[in-house]
Amino acid sequence: MRPYIQFYKDLFPFVITFGLICIIAVGVIWGFVLFITLGLFAGFAGFSAFKKNEYYFYYNLGITPWKLFKVSFLFNLLVGIPLFGGLLIFISFVLGSPTIT
Repeated sequence: MRPYIQFYKDLFPFVITFGLICIIAVGVIWGFVLFITLGLFAGFAGFSAFKKNEYYFYYNLGITPWKLFKVSFLFNLLVGIPLFGGLLIFISFVLGSPTIT
């Protein structure tokens, strides 16, 4: 389980950056949907571009990229729901509306 957590920690900056850009562009609700669905693809693209050599560590442990993707998707759900739920509550208290745009 530890390698999966480490992989998600390396992937998370790319995913959260994509999510925040989506929130600014399309609002909180759709930003959350894009964070959950397309955020991992953006995270994998960023990881492949900047940290491609780290895949060898996971290959040596017998972990395929498909396994990394499946577990990262579950982690993304577990992290994303409370994170964006809290953000939605905060924005609705401050602005009175769940959309930023």
